[in-house]
Amino acid sequence: MTICYSQAMSPSFLRISRFALIIGLFSCSFAIPGITLIPVHAQAVLDPGFDPDRILEDEDIFDVNGMSYDRLVRFLRSKGTLADHLVQDIDGVQKPAVDVIWRVATSYKMNPKYLIAVLQKEQSLVEDANPNQRQFDWAMGYGVCDSCSKDDPAIQDYKGFASQLEWAAKQHREKYLLRILATGTTRSGTAPGKSMVIDGEVVTPQNNATAMLYAYTPHTHGNLNLWRIWRRWFSLNYPDGTVVKGKNSNKNYLIRLGQKRAFTSRAVLESMVDPEKIVLVSDTELAAYPDGPDIRFPKYALLKEATGTIWLLDDEGKRRIADMKAFHKFGFNEDEIIELDQDEDISEYPIGETISVKTEFPQGMLFTEKETKKLWYIEGSVKREVPHVAFLKLYFSGIKSKVTTTKKLASYTTGDPYRFHDGELVRGVKNASVYVVENGLLRPIPSAEIFESIGWKWKNVITVADSVIKSYDVGDYITLESVKTRATTQTTLERASNSSS
Repeated sequence: MTICYSQAMSPSFLRISRFALIIGLFSCSFAIPGITLIPVHAQAVLDPGFDPDRILEDEDIFDVNGMSYDRLVRFLRSKGTLADHLVQDIDGVQKPAVDVIWRVATSYKMNPKYLIAVLQKEQSLVEDANPNQRQFDWAMGYGVCDSCSKDDPAIQDYKGFASQLEWAAKQHREKYLLRILATGTTRSGTAPGKSMVIDGEVVTPQNNATAMLYAYTPHTHGNLNLWRIWRRWFSLNYPDGTVVKGKNSNKNYLIRLGQKRAFTSRAVLESMVDPEKIVLVSDTELAAYPDGPDIRFPKYALLKEATGTIWLLDDEGKRRIADMKAFHKFGFNEDEIIELDQDEDISEYPIGETISVKTEFPQGMLFTEKETKKLWYIEGSVKREVPHVAFLKLYFSGIKSKVTTTKKLASYTTGDPYRFHDGELVRGVKNASVYVVENGLLRPIPSAEIFESIGWKWKNVITVADSVIKSYDVGDYITLESVKTRATTQTTLERASNSSS
């Protein structure tokens, strides 16, 4: 990306604001690295989740460990031919393109993900099965403005695949970032917290990364295209039941049915999940998930609708309390009732069995069968076997079981065995495979790289008897390149502009 500049000035020293060009102060005979200046056009159609004030996070650009070499090779080979295409490096030696990308990433401490995303945005090099030499010559769009000639002698030093990567990485690390850290702004005037007009709209970058993106590509369309590529390639499809936390926003969400549902308080969060199991994720990835209903109430909350109906929330949903006689029988406290406003909707909670005076253990109770030593969880009129002692620590910590007889247990309906909650990480004793639980299935995690890249912690893997593992059906493997089919798909606008800036 470049801006146009005065013929009397050197591209090594001059960076001109896009707004100066728009009012006609400079000609467009030459180009310099930094920014492409284009006329203001109609605002791009923005995707749900795209925030023009926070497009990527700083780590998305500068996390040199964002992708391993082996994964980079596999990823590029899964998309096209770039990994094995031979190019000339800056030392004059012919090398596979992937090795040049890796050298530049490690030299400038850049995230390989970001470099290949820009390669795709600028010249479609990652996904084009038959790229031409022109695409390689101007791979990162560095030094070229939209209206300038690529044959201009003034920009030939930037020509070539390796040179393009080298100059673009140097610009990000040594010009944009260091200048922001030293002076608070890039030479072109983009800065975190500084408002500016982009395509007729006021934009205020919220971090260094976004300020740099507008310095490199000062219009919404190009940055929207980059964000779409990033989301399509790198936004992980977290299994249902995963609780995530934005690294910068510090907001906690439950991933459910392709949505992120915010916890409205720490108390609500801790009533439902062990904080040690929260997965730290980039806010860029979170932006790819549409917002679902907030999670406002803790487990076993008592909710009263405007109609007077009182509900008890549990693991399965909500249960109506038949009358105040039943309410008092189980020791519920009227001071704990949360009065709902008339417009507050709790319809997303499934309706369970009504709690009446005949109900037993509406909040559940653990029992040990005297004759067999089996553990049972009874809720309402249904008993469910607890298949392993690991469940006690997970879901019944601090609760002591009561001893009962086989004859007494026979009076309850036998339900399915108690199951792992979604999001749990489990493995067997002899079988070393690790699985994540999602919608009652065990989804295999095929490698330590995938496990750690998603952000899971090994200490949270629960070991249970192999017989417990075998009692579950097995689902699809977890992969790093999973695409969210429930999120907004790639649009015609993106497909038509993969090679534009």
